[in-house]
Parts: sequence; C-alpha cells; structure tokens
Amino acid sequence: MQGGIRRNNMQIFLSHSSKDAEVAQKICGQLEKNGTKCFIAPRDIRPGKEYAEEIINGIDESSAVVLLMSEDANRSPHVLREVEHAVSGGTPILVYKLEDVVLSKSMEYFLMTHQWISSKPQGDDYADIVAFARDLEEKEKESGHSAGRSDGGDRDVSGGVDKKNGTGYGNASDNGSGSGKTGAGKKKTGIYAAAVVFVLLAAAVIAFFALRKPGSKEPEPVVVEAGETVLFGSYLGEDIEWRVLRVSEDRTQAVLVASHIVTMKAYDAAESGRYNYDGDKDYWSSGETEADTDMALQVRVRGNSDWSISNLRTWLNADTEVVNYTDQAPVATAMAEKKNGYQNEAGFLYGFTQGERDAIVETEIVTKGNALSENETVTTYDRVWLLSVDELVWFDEAGMSKLASPTDAAVEQDQSFWYILDRDTYGVEYLSWWLREPVTEAGSLCYLVDNGYRDNVVRQESAGLEGFGVRPALTVDLRHVTFRGEEAVE
Repeated sequence: MQGGIRRNNMQIFLSHSSKDAEVAQKICGQLEKNGTKCFIAPRDIRPGKEYAEEIINGIDESSAVVLLMSEDANRSPHVLREVEHAVSGGTPILVYKLEDVVLSKSMEYFLMTHQWISSKPQGDDYADIVAFARDLEEKEKESGHSAGRSDGGDRDVSGGVDKKNGTGYGNASDNGSGSGKTGAGKKKTGIYAAAVVFVLLAAAVIAFFALRKPGSKEPEPVVVEAGETVLFGSYLGEDIEWRVLRVSEDRTQAVLVASHIVTMKAYDAAESGRYNYDGDKDYWSSGETEADTDMALQVRVRGNSDWSISNLRTWLNADTEVVNYTDQAPVATAMAEKKNGYQNEAGFLYGFTQGERDAIVETEIVTKGNALSENETVTTYDRVWLLSVDELVWFDEAGMSKLASPTDAAVEQDQSFWYILDRDTYGVEYLSWWLREPVTEAGSLCYLVDNGYRDNVVRQESAGLEGFGVRPALTVDLRHVTFRGEEAVE
C-alpha cells in the first residue's frame, strides 16, 4: 500500500485519437489514482526514441488496451495500427464508446475477430473502466501472473490471462499459492472460464450491432480531381484556398496543399533564445565559428531542423487560442532579424470550424532525421504538415507549379519585408517556402522550395530565419468534408 492506494504491476494501454486527448488524460488519471499504471501517448514516449517503436512496446507490455472509440478514432490510421497490433498479439481490448459511430471496414474487421465489450461514459469518475481494470487484475492474481510487464522484461507464459479469449489460464499445479488444484477446483475454474467466454461473445455481438447501426451507411465522397481548387478552413480572417494535390485510389481521401503561402514564419527558434548568440558569445559576426561544425551548438543558436520537435509543426497542428511549446517558444528575439515571433498567436487550426477539423485525417508522416537524430527517419502523426523533397513529385503528377506567392494578408502580417524587397527590387513574384525535410548532415539547415529567380528548385537555409513562407498540407476525408461554398454532404 502507498498513500492508501493499491498498486500493481499491471499496465493499461490507452488507445485514442489525438482529438480525444482530454478525455484520455482524465481516464488515465482515474486509473492511476486507483492504482493501475497506464501507457498514454505522448506522455510515455521517451525523448529521442522512435515514436512507432515506443507505441509497439507500450502495447506489448500492457495487460489490456482500452480503446476510446469516437468518429476521430474510427478514422485514425494511428489508432487502427494500435488495434491491429493488439489483436495480432492477443491483447484484450475494451472498446469504450465516446459516441455512436459506424465502424470503418478495417476497424470492423479487427474488432470482430477479437472478444471485446463496449461501454459509454458514466461520469467523470469512469467507474466502469476502473472496474474493468480491477477485474482484470483479480483474474491475473488468481492465475498467479501479470500478463503485461512494466519493466519491459520477457513475459512468463506459465500463467496469466489468455489474451485470445480473455479468460484466466495457468499450470494445473499452480493456483497462485504454490499448492496443487483439486479436481473440483479445476472443474469449477473450467465452468467459470466457459461462462466468461459466453458473456464476452454475447457482449461482442450486441456491441457490434450497437456501433454499426444497421441500415446506416457512409456518405458518398465529394468528387474532386488533382489540380482542382477548393476553399477549406480560414486563417487571418480569410478563407484558405487549397489545391488538390492527389486523391486516394478509393476516392475517399485527398491531399490538399495551400494554393498560396499563408504566412511567413521561422521553422524553429534558436534554443538559446537569441539567434546566433549563446549568452554574450556571438556566433554571427566572426565568420566561420564552432556553430558551423558543432551540431548541438548549431541547434542551440540557429534552431532545430528536426520536424518532430519544431515550433512550426507544433503551431500548424494546434487548434487552441494559446499554443503550448515544449521547448524554446518562437519569440522574435530568437529569430535572425528579431521579427515574426509567433509565440502568442493562436494555432493554425484555431480558425477552422469543428466540422472542418473533424474532416482532417491524422496522417502518418515519415521524415528524414538531421545530424542529431538517433534514427535515419522520424515518424510523426499529424493533421497538418509540410511537404518533403520527395513529395514535390506530386506537383509534377498533378500538372501543378511548385512556385507560390503569399496572400495579401500574409504580406501585411510579415514584419521582415523580405518578400517585398525581392518583389520590388528584382520583380520576383514568388517566395521561398519551407519543406519539413532537414539537411541530414546539419542540425539547423532545412530545405525550401526556391522562389524561381534561380535555376534550382530547392535551397537550404537555417531554421531560425523568419521571412520564408509556410505552405501547409493536409489530408481530408472526402466522405465527411464540406468545402466552403458547397452544400453540406448528406
């Protein structure tokens, strides 16, 4: 006992959409308050570790998965992969309905091949989930084994919970206390196990039909083609114009890229809080310095080109009025010319309606690492992102130009005047815009699409330069999206 709360080695993995993070954190708090350890992302993703690998380990080390089922979770490829891995490993799943949904075909396939039960929120104490965890713990104790290990060690398969049918199992000679079971005890255990299986199967059938809503069907997707222009969301008080960059083979999803540069911002602020300075030490005016060869120092004084922890990624994916930056916030003093700070600006998605946010598909994004990354690639799950160098081929496939000019609102917002200077001095219509991809051998350098003044398509610049353009990309579900000026899809 510790502080009056029962503690155990069992762990519950909370699978949820990032849009349901608030309720997931509340459930996590209630479970841990009652003595059950949770694995919840991104809290339990260790710094510097591969995100996907941490998720897999979290599921493998858990006794069960609690799946928070919502429309967002139902459409999330990230959640689907977690469910698939849990099912393939035989990990019990509790499906906890946050709202009524029509299961996607993929989600239906995985959940119907596994015993599961469903519930609806009963209050802020989430007593039903706490009871589920307690019952699972008791079954593991009865079998003398915890199915999930919090220390990451190998599993003892001599006893525990049968993850394929949710019932207890163990050696015939082991009843958890070291003594052998009697014949009557074995018979009683067998009857109990059969009853549990029957109840779970019945609950699975009932819950499936409750989720599926017989007679309902997915709306027909909006018909779009690559190269078309649509209006979706708003920023700086104006509708955002997008180009359809590509459409999925089944015509249910489309990748959109902003037609114009929507804002000028630095990719990431200098971690020291002052560009090219660390305290009073100047790494700017003395020609080549240690910051050109020491990559950790380069990141500190010029910003980090790692997409996964960049200020720009955080801002693009935020839908709140106040954005929480986990490292150096993008203040103006941390930029090259002390302009275009955006630490006090609402997140990019703040101007989107809830319906528009719901239509955005959380997408797995694989990006090359920079010189300080532990792995060659970094995987993130984003609603909004920037394109990579390789993804520029999508423009060619769609017959679209890669060059982009800023909106009038973006020019008015810009404090650097870099675009106006080039436009008025050299007659350049376009502005360079950030790609998410770092220069692999550096810590601060990123790639950008050039402005068309030179022959090269891409260029390299430090992350802390604030006068370059931001041209977001995102994936929308064409069955649930409503573009501005269109009637709502029935």
